[in-house]
Amino acid sequence: MFTRAKKYTICALALLAPGVAWAQSTFGSFIGNVKDPSGAAVAQCIVTIKNTATGAERSVLTDAQGAYMAVNMEPSKYEISMAAPGFEKKTFAGVELTARQEIRIDGALSVAAQTQTVFVEGAAAPINTEVSNIAETKLGRELTDLPVAIGSRATGSTSAFATLTTQPGVEIDNNNNLSVAGSKPSMLSVSIDGISSVSPRNTAAIPELFPSFDGIAEIRVSEINNTAEFGGISDITTISKSGTNAFHGGVYENNQNTAYDARNTFSTTVPKLDLNDFGGFLGGPVRLPKIYNGANKTFFYGDFEALRLPRQTVLVESVPSLALRSGDLSAYAGAIMNPLTGTPFPGNQIPTSQITPVAANVLKYLFPLPNTGPANSLVNNYVSNFGVPISSDQGDLRIDQQITGNQTIFARGTYKYKLGQTAPTGSPLAGPTLTPEHDYALTVAHNWAIRPSIYNEIRAGLTGS
Repeated sequence: MFTRAKKYTICALALLAPGVAWAQSTFGSFIGNVKDPSGAAVAQCIVTIKNTATGAERSVLTDAQGAYMAVNMEPSKYEISMAAPGFEKKTFAGVELTARQEIRIDGALSVAAQTQTVFVEGAAAPINTEVSNIAETKLGRELTDLPVAIGSRATGSTSAFATLTTQPGVEIDNNNNLSVAGSKPSMLSVSIDGISSVSPRNTAAIPELFPSFDGIAEIRVSEINNTAEFGGISDITTISKSGTNAFHGGVYENNQNTAYDARNTFSTTVPKLDLNDFGGFLGGPVRLPKIYNGANKTFFYGDFEALRLPRQTVLVESVPSLALRSGDLSAYAGAIMNPLTGTPFPGNQIPTSQITPVAANVLKYLFPLPNTGPANSLVNNYVSNFGVPISSDQGDLRIDQQITGNQTIFARGTYKYKLGQTAPTGSPLAGPTLTPEHDYALTVAHNWAIRPSIYNEIRAGLTGS
């Protein structure tokens, strides 16, 4: 018997107000102050923020106090330049912004004797002094380059769910639900590209509903002291990868097999293991020769991952012995009563003539013969390496469009099919239990910086399992 629960979540966020207004967004922001050599504020300084991956630029002006603010910025690496008449232009290169992060970049401009630009590279990582929450971000490169995914794939999962426990404060409870900083699973908000991935069954995250490892740009875990925008005491935000102006891609194959495994203490052979996890990914600008060039405008990123794990598990069961099959129940101390006469069977031996054809066929076809232990042993007398294979196929696709320097839109889709099997209890001949799983998600987001003080963001999503 199979049961299926579906969740359709439509999330829309609209921010249309002066100053700063936040909702369930994955964007980050830059703030700072620009001053001259004497420490006085530099008003009307042009602060240009350039996404070095896509070429997108946004410019803001400092106010009378020399302060600037740029919100709703995509997580990426940026180059920030500050220019004002009469001052040398100052540029900060290689500034990395992660999801829901607010970075302060202050600039001190020097009086220009002649036109020149001062570049600041390799600066120390910025310290977040704007909020007091505790958060840690794991970038996509860590997920693919470090061996954090090996244990997850060995259990038959290509999801990043289990790897989250490598971050301090994150645990998985006995019900396979995430707990962050000791909080209950129901107190945790989990989202992918700003859309909730919480299951309607148990108010916990859907474990398999994550993009493929190569499709994840970053995972941010915010533990405590979160602001009201998060919707939970703790929060886990996953950001999918997007394409850039440079084509990048690859193929891979991960293999594990029996040759490297030790024998189980209760088995004479090693259970079969031949794991194959393979796939590929590709991202870049959308280009149609002689028709369309999407450099600095339209980008794509897609990946596919498949897992084949024909594994086995050691099955130890108690099956009827040869004596029991012939009606010899003398191994039991108590008297075995004849249900027809109400008297005990002599020597606890049931005559062959009283063993019905149905009972004989049940013993023959539903219970295998003993294969281990002493003769006529009644318990743990059958051992086998039972096949419990796991297979899964997953695909992710994201399209980004840079409409203008102040307006972007993207859409991402994820689909995963996983089929697992569990060993039977009682009789191995009963066969395995199949557990198919379908997970899918769709996210669409539009971001528009209408004016330096007015921003509009809207997100819509659908998830199902």
